[in-house]
Amino acid sequence: MATRPLIILHGWNDSGESFDRLAEHLSRKLPSAEVQLVSIGDYLSKSDDLRFDDLQAALERAWTKRGLPRDAGSADVIVHSTGGLVIRDWLQRHFKADMSPIKHLVMLAPANFGSPLAHVGRSILGRVANGFFSRQEGQAVFDTGAMLLQGLELASPFSWELAMRDRFSDDTGMFAVGRTLCTVLVGNTGYNGIRSVANEVGGDGTVRISTANLNCAYVHIDFSEQEREGQRRTVPTLAARHHSSGRTAFRVMNRIDHSAIKLNVSAGNFSQAQKEVLELIVRALTVEDAEFEAFCHECEQANAALTKGLGNSRGKPGYQNTLVRVRDQFAMPVTDYMIEFYDPRGGRRDGGRLARAIHEEAIQGVHCYQADSSFRSLYIDTWKLLTEVARADTQLGFSITASPMLGEDESMVVGFNTFADEDIEDLCLDEEQLAEFFQPHRTLLVDIELQRTQVPIVFELRDPK
Repeated sequence: MATRPLIILHGWNDSGESFDRLAEHLSRKLPSAEVQLVSIGDYLSKSDDLRFDDLQAALERAWTKRGLPRDAGSADVIVHSTGGLVIRDWLQRHFKADMSPIKHLVMLAPANFGSPLAHVGRSILGRVANGFFSRQEGQAVFDTGAMLLQGLELASPFSWELAMRDRFSDDTGMFAVGRTLCTVLVGNTGYNGIRSVANEVGGDGTVRISTANLNCAYVHIDFSEQEREGQRRTVPTLAARHHSSGRTAFRVMNRIDHSAIKLNVSAGNFSQAQKEVLELIVRALTVEDAEFEAFCHECEQANAALTKGLGNSRGKPGYQNTLVRVRDQFAMPVTDYMIEFYDPRGGRRDGGRLARAIHEEAIQGVHCYQADSSFRSLYIDTWKLLTEVARADTQLGFSITASPMLGEDESMVVGFNTFADEDIEDLCLDEEQLAEFFQPHRTLLVDIELQRTQVPIVFELRDPK
């Protein structure tokens, strides 16, 4: 078996030096005939001028300069946090899906679909991150890597478009048996001390479990106008539904936070949880194609057993990162909208008790991407949502209100039919669809297309006088 070089990439606000310990641990554990530790990537991440395309271009130059192999499956890579986005962007730009040079890709707490820390104020970031301040000519400099943080923000167009390129390709995709074997490990425990200000349920202090997972799904909902019984009506339809291509192994690590998963301590100071992390990293770097499906299944079973023991006594399966993008039929962003869930038996104007339970309890938070609010992230407690719908013994109604709203006043000449308009039919999700759409520990991309309507006076053709 040929020896493969191993490359390690760090994340935002970090350096390669913090992975020297991990390299030492792996050098003692890995069979030298299979994996050879070659280099630890060290790149800038806090300059406000840097973009993700800069980082992937710099990685391409460094890879070439170091003479690292480019043949299919000829190298192994470990990434942490932001490094996951960097390596995915690089792979997509320079290699076909079946020609990836990476055989084993191990992602430690990757920010594949962003981080809730990326859009918070600098004061909180300063508390959470270490080494934030530098000195330049005697003055404190506070660069945060503003452009990178935009890509790391929840619901960023960058993470959406990257997922469409590498997770929803037409064929098997890059991450699959016979190609790149990708394993994602993420903790479920937040920070201690002052850094606990960043903690939230379902996260590791920096990323969410659901935003780390590369196994995701896509739904396209089309609110288009159709002819019904001689009238034009808005009829929502599920125009497309896809699971991500290929398969990645995904494991939630109990009692591990975003920093501890790097194993940046001596082996003698490992917690039991960190020992488990190291063993899984070694397995992920040495698993063969024939064993990978069984390894994925083993990870899923471990996640199920761990999740069952978390939360309340009834069992709480976890949270879904629900990404929403809304555009009109001209592919233009719709930035002012509200998504509503309700009990279809009670009418859309009220929604009943079910609507209140979902909007006040199941939806833990909504984040609008700051530069384009047509992109949003809904953080959903899947156990609460599914439990409340089952308790109501009904389907789940879904609709959307967007501005400008037709009929709001007589001067409105273009816009969208409103949620309360009786010309809009319901989109109701049954039990099977609910189980498909709302799953713990993952991201669902919901692409919504609305019909922008023009009143007749916008353009008329008349006969000549």
